[in-house]
Amino acid sequence: MHMRIRTLSRLAFVIAAVIVSSCSAGQAPVQSAAPGSPVLGPGLNLVQPFSAQRTSGANFTQPALIATDGDTGTLEAWPLHIGGSDSPQAISPNLGIAFDDLAANGNVVAIAASNQGVILYNVATGAKTTLPDPFGSADGITIDKNQNIYIGNSVQPTNSIVMYPAHDRQHPRDLTGCGFINLVGDVAADNEGDVFAAVFTQKFAARVIELPNGPNGPDPKQCVPVDIKPSQAYAGIVIDPKTDDLLTLDNPDECAGGLEGRMVIYPKPYSKSTGIVRDLAANCSGGIKLSADSSKVFIGDEDVSGSFSYVDQRSFPGGHIEGSYMNGQAGGFTTIPNTLPN
Repeated sequence: MHMRIRTLSRLAFVIAAVIVSSCSAGQAPVQSAAPGSPVLGPGLNLVQPFSAQRTSGANFTQPALIATDGDTGTLEAWPLHIGGSDSPQAISPNLGIAFDDLAANGNVVAIAASNQGVILYNVATGAKTTLPDPFGSADGITIDKNQNIYIGNSVQPTNSIVMYPAHDRQHPRDLTGCGFINLVGDVAADNEGDVFAAVFTQKFAARVIELPNGPNGPDPKQCVPVDIKPSQAYAGIVIDPKTDDLLTLDNPDECAGGLEGRMVIYPKPYSKSTGIVRDLAANCSGGIKLSADSSKVFIGDEDVSGSFSYVDQRSFPGGHIEGSYMNGQAGGFTTIPNTLPN
């Protein structure tokens, strides 16, 4: 599953226990998927195994789920359909990635590749570009409607959010100055260019914060907590590009077998009183994405022993199970095709 988010979620529980015991990356713009692009035909057609393709890329003839493979360091893909799939195929060489977060725009997958910064990998051509993160280590990642990339940035003494402007990706901006941030998890952007982040505050309270968009981009000094239902730790957030709804994912019973994989859908303006709750019945969820048409939601999960990870597909907004994508070691994930913000 999405190991980065799961680790951050469990970190909250560890921190709480400690407190109690102590008291007693000049890149050309990413190409967008063209509006009205043709309906893709059946079958995920990788013309030949990737080992024989070298850098020729994959030929997608059907929508696909793309994920990082935490065992092999590659990107892997499953064709999307009801029932899921247990036959992933590698679609990249070893990129030196693990359970890193993903976003996508057209055929270009953006990877928050920890100490490598941000990797842009075109799954159709095999072209790869690396954008350095001079401020720390890249975690969560999102791409807004204007093709700006945002990452959660692990740096001491406090984490931050870093922006890679669409017009100048080689000169990222460190959006420091939000007093609510200590640790950053997942990040998301809405249709107005506002940026959201799942964070732990200086007092290790879990919050989703908003950096409102301004004349110079999202303004960290104007950041505010979003008025939504409390959580011990958010395992993922995403914005529905179709409606601007905010979706949150968490595990209220701490991955111990109770209520896990709680998805809450918040229409604008976001308020705890209007959140619609869906129990997705996960084991220990982490990471959430929507399909290009917002008809399906994907969540990362793992088996009860924590020995392997996979991705569940559910209807959206209903949350009914439609299948699982197995037999890889899925970390971060996204879909092709996709819709911005992603």
